[in-house]
Amino acid sequence: MIKFFDAIVCVIIFSACREAKSSDAAEKWSPQNKYWVHILKEQSGLEDGGGEHFNDIQNCMVVKSQNNDDVIPADSIATPKIVDSMTDSQNRTILIEIGNAITPSQVESVKRLAACTRQYFPESRFEHRGFDLADGGGNDCTYLNILLQIFLPDVYENVVNITEMAYKKAGWGEQLQLLPPNKCGLRTSEYLNYNEFKHLGGHTDRGSLFTALFALSDTKSYRGGEFYLLPRDEPNDRLYYFKPRQYSAVVFLSETYHGVTDLEGPREMFTNEFWVYDDAPWNGSTRAENSHMEVFVQRAEETLDHTVDYYKREDFAGLWPYEEEVEDFDYYVSGYGFYEDEEDEFDANEDEFYDDEL
Repeated sequence: MIKFFDAIVCVIIFSACREAKSSDAAEKWSPQNKYWVHILKEQSGLEDGGGEHFNDIQNCMVVKSQNNDDVIPADSIATPKIVDSMTDSQNRTILIEIGNAITPSQVESVKRLAACTRQYFPESRFEHRGFDLADGGGNDCTYLNILLQIFLPDVYENVVNITEMAYKKAGWGEQLQLLPPNKCGLRTSEYLNYNEFKHLGGHTDRGSLFTALFALSDTKSYRGGEFYLLPRDEPNDRLYYFKPRQYSAVVFLSETYHGVTDLEGPREMFTNEFWVYDDAPWNGSTRAENSHMEVFVQRAEETLDHTVDYYKREDFAGLWPYEEEVEDFDYYVSGYGFYEDEEDEFDANEDEFYDDEL
């Protein structure tokens, strides 16, 4: 009985603190949240056709936190620092590696949120994602966007800060005239593992500006699984290979060709992509296409009352487009990025690749 009472108290305290902390974080760190902030303010709106799950996710996080016996001492938290960078043949910085980019406790929080997401959104927010159009392979993806901002605002804040750190070091504002991360929306946030896949085929994150990839696993826990990158216009199509250190982040320009080599063993990653739009609404927030978001934004601008304090769930009814509506729409942004005017196909011969270390 005492334990049950303690659990109830814990949930109540957690709810109050989370609401205050989430509200503050949303106002400060997610100015692009206008299409989903009603969920935070009303403590409801996390639906997938199977019911409302705001309280379910919140309580699930509490329970899984109580069941976690791993106590991370405060002195284990180190200061993030830039440990490496990569430039292309035109002397443009395309990648920054940052050590100590995420704390062990934050890693555990991300894993808890991913587990709770799969529990309550097993179909709409989890995908056994094969890359059929690339070089094969794939990953098991749990989509965390919006849930991350609401339930783990400190982790979201850290993702923005780490990406901003790379942005400033690389000079992407001055050199490439790209928006800073804190002015971009979060296109997708994903917890990834490769339990059912043995590699990830080469591809680009087309339509995003920056990709921030956080390494959650110890590199000793798996064999292979090297992240590789092919800078555009690289002489001889030279690939660069490396293993991101645990708790480090690799931040790169999203439209740079990349993938993961054959691997054995558990490999867990936490990836986030930023784009020029605001955060998508809940029903489009897994990994929205630019074309869908462009149609949605135009409809929202034309139909919503922009004088209200915040939009409500019912305001968005019918605004997110169906596939056929996007195809018939005569104006939308198909993609934006550093390589927007260049071809997205690679005819490189794998036998000619060089195995260079970052």
